[in-house]
Amino acid sequence: RRRRRRPKVAVIAPIVTAVAAVAAYVIAALVWPLSAIPPTVTPATLTGATAPAAAVPWPAVGAGAVGVQGIGSGLASTSTPQEIASISKVVTSLMILEKSPVSSSDQGPSYTFTSADRRTYQSYLASGESALAVPVGSSLTQYQLLQGILIGSAGNYVAKLASQYWPSNDAFATAATAFLTAHSISGITLKEPTGINPANTATPSALIQLGELAMANPTIADIVRQTSVTLPGAGVVENTNDLLADAGVVGIKTGSLSAYSLLVAKDVTIDGVTVRLYAAALEQTSHANRDAAARALLTELQADVVASPALTSGTTVATVTTVWGATTSLVTSGDLSVLGWNGSIPSVAAQFDLGAARDAGDTVGTVTANGPLNTSTAKVTLSAPLVDPSPWWRLTHPLQLLGAR
Repeated sequence: RRRRRRPKVAVIAPIVTAVAAVAAYVIAALVWPLSAIPPTVTPATLTGATAPAAAVPWPAVGAGAVGVQGIGSGLASTSTPQEIASISKVVTSLMILEKSPVSSSDQGPSYTFTSADRRTYQSYLASGESALAVPVGSSLTQYQLLQGILIGSAGNYVAKLASQYWPSNDAFATAATAFLTAHSISGITLKEPTGINPANTATPSALIQLGELAMANPTIADIVRQTSVTLPGAGVVENTNDLLADAGVVGIKTGSLSAYSLLVAKDVTIDGVTVRLYAAALEQTSHANRDAAARALLTELQADVVASPALTSGTTVATVTTVWGATTSLVTSGDLSVLGWNGSIPSVAAQFDLGAARDAGDTVGTVTANGPLNTSTAKVTLSAPLVDPSPWWRLTHPLQLLGAR
């Protein structure tokens, strides 16, 4: 009797099944999406480049200070308080405006002048103080009085307004100290409101702060840029600040007692950005020397405000790594240049999302440098392609592909 053979299928079937399983695994491993194992992106620490130190030609005599609005508290040749004379009137005007805000369109209360005011005017002239004639029997508005104070440096106009709020010099001095403290300005001492007392002093750097505070007040900023004004009683009053004839100069106040001083503001355009500069030339020997010293300070200050790269093109913003060992970098696509002055440092921040980007040059975000005066933005791109894992890695790392490890 013949023995029955087992069917070949009983042997072949398991082999076919195994081969099919292996093939299925290979195919699956080779095409399995990598979404379960996204690359790791590690941000770099970004620090903007420091602006060069300023080189200031300080006056040969007296003292000086410079500052750029929005950048620190400025530089000064000395911290010793200097006589400021009629620059005191800037503080007084700010204090008056705090009590009674006015503008060119809403000029505030009117003040009538009498023969007593004329005698006060004459006594100011006799003692060598700055003063303007008064319209006896007529009046000036508060705004007009402030014009006379800030344009013509009229001490008698200061006294007229200050007496409405402070009955004595001592009361004014106390109020001035409180006002300056409230505005975080130290280094200015006022004994009376006009500046005739040589004990009215300020450190040069404090005057830069005062200039910024004053020019932030729209009424003062409006008045101090006026080259002249016609006032009842006084007639045409020319601004004592000769530098208003220079392009860009917008204020603010002269002062002279035993010497000649000037606090000045100037608007300039640097790399398309409007920048406000401040300079103080104090205790100069003449009007001409005062003006020359202030111009020299402004000229050098403008030259020192420069656009410099906060970050250069190709700076690494982040590194990208994968579990299979591929790496690349996210880099800036161009220079980020911002204006700076005297050691200012821009802040730098990047925003990016790698997403599905894998090719060199792909844009994944932006990086922004925020300087004290302007900002600059560049694209963030891949510096090199992010290479996919090899077939061998895929076949030998199934758990990673599934995100299990």
